Formats: sequence, C-alpha cells, structure tokens
Amino acid sequence: MTDMDLFDIIGLMGVATSISCYARVQWHRDFAKSIFYSVGNLFGAALIGVSLWHKWNMAAFVCNAFWALISVYGMYRCLKYSRQYEAGAVQPSMEV
Repeated sequence: MTDMDLFDIIGLMGVATSISCYARVQWHRDFAKSIFYSVGNLFGAALIGVSLWHKWNMAAFVCNAFWALISVYGMYRCLKYSRQYEAGAVQPSMEV
C-alpha cells in the first residue's frame, strides 16, 4: 500500500463529497433542485483539483473542470429559479 499524503486525503474528501451528493440525488430526487447539490459538487471538484495540483493527471483535471463548470451552471439556475419563485413568476414543480 502506498503512503498517503495530505493531498491524497484532500482528494479523497472531494471524491466522498461528490459521491455523497450523487447518492443523495438517487435517494431523494428533489435534492437536485437544491443549491446544496451544486455547491457540494463544486466543493468536491475543488478538493479533487487540489489533489491534482500535487499529482497531475490531465484526464482527471478535464473531468473535474467540467464537473465544476456544470456545478456553477446548476447554482446559477437554482438561484435564478428561486428568485423567480419568490417574485411569484414561477409555480413550484414536482417534476423530477
């Protein structure tokens, strides 16, 4: 077994965060409509990015860069929807 350093632990925390967000969506679909889902995914991608800074891997970097961009877009949509909902322009939807 290899010795783990701080960067490996940070990367594993990012993986755990991203996987737990994905699992939560599978168990409770409405979680995807929450800002916490996108924030959690962005945080997980950032932690994995810190790990990649220490041990570079282009494929993992590209995957996490897109993961982070998609998470930022999800945060934008969530905030936009919540503002429209508060203004009364959008009715809550139960579609999943």
